[in-house]
Amino acid sequence: MKPYHEGLNRRVRLIVNRAYGFHSANDTLGLIMLTLGPIEHVLPHERRRGADP
Repeated sequence: MKPYHEGLNRRVRLIVNRAYGFHSANDTLGLIMLTLGPIEHVLPHERRRGADP
């Protein structure tokens, strides 16, 4: 199941607020990945032509 971008952004903001006070951004990213699981990112330059955006 792929979450919608709006919902994903909201979840990330909540996790970042919870991670306030961590010493590094890597710790926050680790908490995001631990909470949301593996997220597949497809950057605009990596998209195939004709694929849905």
